[in-house]
Amino acid sequence: MESRFRAGHPLYKVLAFCCFLVTLVYLIDRHSNSSEEHIDRSPPTLSSRIVVKPKPQQFFVKTSKCQIPYVDPFNAEAMQVYKPETLVTCTNESDLISTEYDPRLQRYVLHIDEEVALQLLNFTDAEFNCFYREVNYGSQADTYDKLKANKYFTDGFVVPQHVEGMLVECQTAEDPKVVLQKDAFAFVQHQPLPKDLRRKHRVRKPSVIMYGIDSLSRINLRRTMPKVFSFLQGAGWYEMQGYNKVADNSFPNIFAMLSGYSAGTAKEHICDTNEAGCFDKMPMIWKYFKNASYLTGYAEDESDSNHFNYLKPGFSKKPMDYYFRPLLKALESELSIYRLPEHDYMRYCLGRRMANRYIYNYGLQFTQRFVAERPIWGMFWSNHFSHDDPFMPSAMQDKVLGDLLDFQAGGAMEETIMIFFADHGARFGKLTSLKEGFLEERLPMMFIYLPPWFRETYPTYAQALELNQHRLCSNFDVHNTLKHIIEMGGTPDGPELPKSFDCPTCQSLFYPLPEDRTCAQAAIEEHWCTCEPYKVIGDESWTTPIANSVIDRMNEYFVHKNLSSLCSNLTLSYIHKTEIKTGLDIDWFEDLKEVETAVYRIKFKVQQNSADFQATVVYNNATQNAVVDVEKISRTNSYREDSTCIEDKLAKLYCVCFSDLKP
Repeated sequence: MESRFRAGHPLYKVLAFCCFLVTLVYLIDRHSNSSEEHIDRSPPTLSSRIVVKPKPQQFFVKTSKCQIPYVDPFNAEAMQVYKPETLVTCTNESDLISTEYDPRLQRYVLHIDEEVALQLLNFTDAEFNCFYREVNYGSQADTYDKLKANKYFTDGFVVPQHVEGMLVECQTAEDPKVVLQKDAFAFVQHQPLPKDLRRKHRVRKPSVIMYGIDSLSRINLRRTMPKVFSFLQGAGWYEMQGYNKVADNSFPNIFAMLSGYSAGTAKEHICDTNEAGCFDKMPMIWKYFKNASYLTGYAEDESDSNHFNYLKPGFSKKPMDYYFRPLLKALESELSIYRLPEHDYMRYCLGRRMANRYIYNYGLQFTQRFVAERPIWGMFWSNHFSHDDPFMPSAMQDKVLGDLLDFQAGGAMEETIMIFFADHGARFGKLTSLKEGFLEERLPMMFIYLPPWFRETYPTYAQALELNQHRLCSNFDVHNTLKHIIEMGGTPDGPELPKSFDCPTCQSLFYPLPEDRTCAQAAIEEHWCTCEPYKVIGDESWTTPIANSVIDRMNEYFVHKNLSSLCSNLTLSYIHKTEIKTGLDIDWFEDLKEVETAVYRIKFKVQQNSADFQATVVYNNATQNAVVDVEKISRTNSYREDSTCIEDKLAKLYCVCFSDLKP
């Protein structure tokens, strides 16, 4: 049969072109595969076998005038003393009473869990009653007045808006002495937006939340709370690795950050912080925030060790809009207290909850109630789990991580600059005996979070903060940064607020810090400065006169303070270690040269109650004269039972009372 298609038919041309394309693709693919096979089969070169590992961090800061060495938190010496701890809970019972916030009503609601009640009643059909007692306060700023009369409630009870704190109790109806459960709640009650804030502002004001933990260095944070540290590596977080404390203990470090003053200069220019009413007069940072239309809040978890109340007079007037201390005093007085046997100075449990759970719940409520509609400033601080035990944070890390995640989940981080920080590191105990104990004590953690909108609106500020992560800074710089935040949104106090009084050369961290900055320029005194290296002196006999000269200055101090009738004269037991300041250009392999005058760091023990001290001293080897500021000497073991005869907060560090002398 004759074909119906001729050779010249157009369909043949299409088929021929398709065959050509298929053949071309096949050849290209084969060549590609053969090339890959050739690469795969070739022997690996030396360079292809080398995996380039990132160089371990060697310095927190390395600039021309400051070198703060990085400390491996898991080094062999540290791991010999570090023992992770297990969380101690305050109850195994489920909550009989719980609270929730109803955003529609803008009120808190109490709920009674009938299943828990049934368990507590041993699965009987016995009846029970629940009541609350309102915490009444207001006649004094720093404590509560009384508990009001019992008010009975049922499930779904809406808490009256004036109630800021309550104790709740459920009892059997048959015998009121049989208490099923007792609990307590604090409430940050919503308040309407003032008329002047209902208008849209030209400039968006960031809220500021300061989340603080006592005695936690950046080194020990990495060691005890690795999950928290990992969270803090997220976008928007900046670690100030050059942050160096400016004083010994909590009060002067926090006071510097919140006022811009040291207690000494405050006494000269404004008032004596040991006198009643002084804190009401001081130009504290929350006053500037309040004047700039911020709502303010503050809470701490141990009333006897509050920054403004430990051997201090506290406040005569309510200092912030939401001030937790009166409620805390009620909780400490009215609830059962549990203290850890090995660290019984602070209250660990207040009733059914750990003390710091009240604080951070209060902070979370404060943030959730207001951050979406107005700017807020708040500081929420915990002492009780970290002050006396440097390893207890390991037991608390899931709680702290949960707090940060709660802030994030609630949307607060979208509006808020968060400062996650400490006052200082461990000041006594096992960590101070390590080779890097000097750094552990002086380098508190300091992390700052900037929300996305802030980074986009102020890119140069974010860039400066990133740069400043590895430059020397201090508490006074943080104070100036807080003032800078206020200035951004505008304030009736003026376009430029007064900066840190004690540090004229300090600045906001939103501007680049000088590369050649020294401790003096950051108002960090020699004894606290971590910028320059010291070299250990091996000959103890040669350094004994230095220790004795320092002890002479300490005994003279007791005379000057009229304490010599109460405090024993101190005498040297032995020297732990003596180091000499060398400067940044040291050759570690060169022998020490003899010098007439030098700066020494000496750690020694006295015979009286085995008290340990560390001093930075300028010593003249020819005249054997020591220049040392006694009130800058560090006490490196606990002094709680050594100085019960005096109330002077500084002198307590050095005094060993005759009445407290141990045989």
